[in-house]
Amino acid sequence: MNVGWQQEKLRAFCRKKGIHVTAWSPLGANGASWGSLVVMESPVLREISIAKGKTMAQVALRWIHEQGAIVIVKSFNKERMKENLQILDWGLSQEDLDKIKLQIPQKRGFPGDLFISEDGPYKSLDELWDEDH
Repeated sequence: MNVGWQQEKLRAFCRKKGIHVTAWSPLGANGASWGSLVVMESPVLREISIAKGKTMAQVALRWIHEQGAIVIVKSFNKERMKENLQILDWGLSQEDLDKIKLQIPQKRGFPGDLFISEDGPYKSLDELWDEDH
């Protein structure tokens, strides 16, 4: 889960069933074979981060926190580790939340093609994803 793959249907299902969501790769996993720069190159996050005086990563992590999810981050850089912790003493405005929800294009972080099989329950990506991003 991240601002570029918000998974609203999944989060609604989890809320309904009492399942707590954990956001792995909240910054898009740049460098991973399945990762992307959709989060860290977002013009929307850049605009919000400048206005707030925060980093783009902090805005992305704060959004996840405000969605009620657990944020899992990985860094070996001490400054980034400190920045990752500095998301709790400020908040995003409703305007910021609306921009993130409506203006950031959504893209699956994992295509799911490994789950497609003629012999399995999912014969196509459309069946697997149920028209969701």
